[in-house]
Parts: sequence; C-alpha cells; structure tokens
Amino acid sequence: MLIKLLSDSDKLHLVELAKLLALADKPLLWDGKTSDEFTSDTDLSALSIQESEHERELIAELEQSSGVRKTFGGISIASSNEVELRLIEVLKNFPVSKAEKPETRVLAATTVLKELLKGKKFELPSTPKVILFELLLVALRDGHISSIEWALLKEFQLHHQLEDFIFDDLLERAETLNQEVSKTISIILE
Repeated sequence: MLIKLLSDSDKLHLVELAKLLALADKPLLWDGKTSDEFTSDTDLSALSIQESEHERELIAELEQSSGVRKTFGGISIASSNEVELRLIEVLKNFPVSKAEKPETRVLAATTVLKELLKGKKFELPSTPKVILFELLLVALRDGHISSIEWALLKEFQLHHQLEDFIFDDLLERAETLNQEVSKTISIILE
C-alpha cells in the first residue's frame, strides 16, 4: 500500500522481512511429511516450510509492486527465497522434537531477522514506520497476529527504536484497514 514511498533497496528489505514474517509460523515438513507422519524412511535433513498459496500470492504481489525480482540467466529469482533458505538452515540446528515449538520458531526467526536488520539504517525517519505498517498488514492477512509474528514485529520495533505509541497507532490503523478491506470484499462477493 505505502510501498511506493520506499527506495528500491528499502523495498527489497521489506519483501525479505515480509517473507520471513509469512513463513515464521507456518508448519514444518520433513521430507514432505509432518512430524506426525514420520516413518523410519523419512529424511530428517530434508526440512521445508509448508507455505500456503495465500502467502505465495501475498509475497509475489509485494515483489511485483516493489519491482525487486532479480534475474539470473533470464530466470526470475526473488531474494525472499534466500530468506526462506536461511530460516530453514537455522531451524536445522534444533532437534526435530523442538523445531516446531513456538519458542524455537521465535528464536530461529529472530536470528534471521537480526541478520536482515544488522547495520540497517534508513535515511528518512518515516521509512521504518512505513515498513512496520506493511509488515503489520502482512501479519494480519489471516485476521490475527500469531505470537511468533508478534515477537518479530516487536523485535523490528526495538531495532529501529520506535516508540510504543507509534507501534500501537500503526497497529490500530492496520487492523482498521484490514477490517475495511474484508468488509468491502464481503459486499462485492454477496
């Protein structure tokens, strides 16, 4: 929505952060199976994150509106894929029995977030606010913010030293916008 206010490098940063936020609380799969479906033949090193079509569309839409897709040899590759691979690598450091626990997911996602935020400073004081607002909209895409998403949003707030009242105001605006969009879609589809 406000992505047009960002520079190209800040748009790329937003897409990476949005991808992390979208994947942070999604189910884990080992060799394409959930932990309940393990067998002795399951390859536990083949870890992946079960991303829904809705998340893929959301990130693709962000990438398209930001114009940040990279191409190598004519093949389009999003930097957000790098974020997914990094999150998977961090999750592989945890025992399988703990990898799905929310506290482990927060720890892994926060590790990747800190890598993305390391040394990141913005020219304009409005930039982290725009990014936070967009991230709040991403987190609210399913109607609520999970505890894992909340931890990442608060970590972003702390890193950029945004006041609590700014966070709360942006959250309120994002919730209101999300509700209005949902109502509008309901009216249209009636």
